[in-house]
Amino acid sequence: MSYPSAGPAARRPSTAMLTTTSVICAIAGLAYVGLFVMMALGAASEITTIERLLSMKDGGAQVTNTVEDLQDSISENEMAIVVFWIGAALTVPLVVASLLAIGGRGWARGLATAFLLPPTVVIAFGVIHDINDGHEENVFALVFTVPAIVLAVLWWLPATTRALRTRRPVAPPPQQQGWYGQPPYQHQPHR
Repeated sequence: MSYPSAGPAARRPSTAMLTTTSVICAIAGLAYVGLFVMMALGAASEITTIERLLSMKDGGAQVTNTVEDLQDSISENEMAIVVFWIGAALTVPLVVASLLAIGGRGWARGLATAFLLPPTVVIAFGVIHDINDGHEENVFALVFTVPAIVLAVLWWLPATTRALRTRRPVAPPPQQQGWYGQPPYQHQPHR
């Protein structure tokens, strides 16, 4: 009894895992950038609201917060804006590295994994900031760290590693050198 032979395509590992991980990681990176920009804009809006409250308090209106509390809130939101913009800037390389990894570049996989850390840290910072402000209900935002953790695991699965090896760019063969470093003479036919 003879079995049909598996062709060359059957012997090559599938690169679907690498492509899928790369594309999902790039999309997640763009989503994180958008999330951080929205969070920075939200903190800026909150600063504007607090400044209005301060001006109302200076005008004699009844505002329950003290001036010091309002000024502390402005400082915290200014810090949050900086952290969110830095998080967005550090997440852009995640998108680039993810797309470069599709071509089999192992170093891009390492960079993509490393650049999954800033979104996780920035989201944790935002949650801690909200909890300190008395908004414990915002702890649900930690769910946004789950995609980063899942993607970090996906980058290092054996199927992704095999696909990286399969897609690794092949270096051209070295050229033969003639005497004194000259390329060897090759007869060119006359035209």
